[in-house]
Amino acid sequence: MARGLGTELELIHLFVHLVNTGGFSQVAKELGIPIATVSRKLTKLEGILDTQLIMRSTRKLRLTEEGSELFGRYQDAVAHFDSCCDTRIEKPEGTLRIAAPVSIISMIFMEVINAFSKKYPDIQIHITQNNSTIDLIDEGVDVAIVGGAQPDSSWVSKSLGVLHYGLFASPGYLGAAGDLSHPDQLNQHALIKVWPLFNWSMKHTSGESFYYEGPAKLTLGDLYGAIKATVDDGGILYGPELFARPQLATGQLVKVLPQWHGEQRRISLLYHQRSQQPLKVKLFIDFMCEYASGLLDD
Repeated sequence: MARGLGTELELIHLFVHLVNTGGFSQVAKELGIPIATVSRKLTKLEGILDTQLIMRSTRKLRLTEEGSELFGRYQDAVAHFDSCCDTRIEKPEGTLRIAAPVSIISMIFMEVINAFSKKYPDIQIHITQNNSTIDLIDEGVDVAIVGGAQPDSSWVSKSLGVLHYGLFASPGYLGAAGDLSHPDQLNQHALIKVWPLFNWSMKHTSGESFYYEGPAKLTLGDLYGAIKATVDDGGILYGPELFARPQLATGQLVKVLPQWHGEQRRISLLYHQRSQQPLKVKLFIDFMCEYASGLLDD
């Protein structure tokens, strides 16, 4: 192999690992070299190719179009090379960092995560529960659970299922507040709004549509708290039926305007587009996808 080509391939190997890890300090730790060496070698590769590959900032990396094309061309080859060179037997261990909205872990996925934790006792799980959008690279997140649109197209998205929204209230509230025959009467009632859908879109089985963006008696960011308030005769809640299913089964809550269907909000796993995922991440993704099918609708 020509000396120049060997040098270029070595630099491309480092570049692919840099993209996979998401940062200079991370790849320096992974490859066991100083951060300054990573920066110098990337600059050398850009000089050889006469193009900028990464847009640098103090906190994150963004690939240029040329950098994305180079990564796509070589990521599988680098993964295969690393696999051939690695004689270690990888063990399911380390810290798995998960980001998710406040309610979705405790009310849907806690049992699944507990089951995963018991199956892989050497994997420690750190969950950040936050309704705000966070920078997954900056926060060092391995896997995120999100609802709705994917916040960053550089992450891979895998669907876990769909939440179906509707209107719910307690029999006590409805008995005291009177009948409700159409959504345009909602402004006459005490309403409970909960993150993330503060404005409500509904559609009748006949095809008629309705959109509510008016005031609410109570607005909060926790679905568990919203359901408790609704059970306690607090008003009418627009929320995912799955979260209210136990209270519907016991009669603590009933469906309001059942012929009006709310939105469908997709729940997805997000993870970094790496050619070689750490074993702990691969195992968690596979585990979640297998068990979530029994929790959420397709």
